[in-house]
Amino acid sequence: MCSNDIRDTGLMAISEALACGNSTLKKLWVCNNSITGKGLSTLAAALFTNKTLTHIYIWGNTLDEMACNAFKVLISEPEPRLKEENLDVQLYCVDGKNYLAETGHFNFSH
Repeated sequence: MCSNDIRDTGLMAISEALACGNSTLKKLWVCNNSITGKGLSTLAAALFTNKTLTHIYIWGNTLDEMACNAFKVLISEPEPRLKEENLDVQLYCVDGKNYLAETGHFNFSH
């Protein structure tokens, strides 16, 4: 799904499908799709009902404050929904503000 210009609308549709019964998709690449925090936060929310998806790759989109805060919830202790090694971004905090940086974790195995 990388570089297909799906934008927020496309990711929100995918997120809805993920929340409503996906039981097979384990990895999702949505890199470079002009997605903002609106779409990425919808995806993050869907992952709390979808327990099958374990790897997400989002780099190249607009990682604004909304997106950073949504992904912080996904990877925060004590019970993270996603492991940081299964993402292509890493969370860091500066002066109380959350940011996401590219990590280069790309696992293309099936």
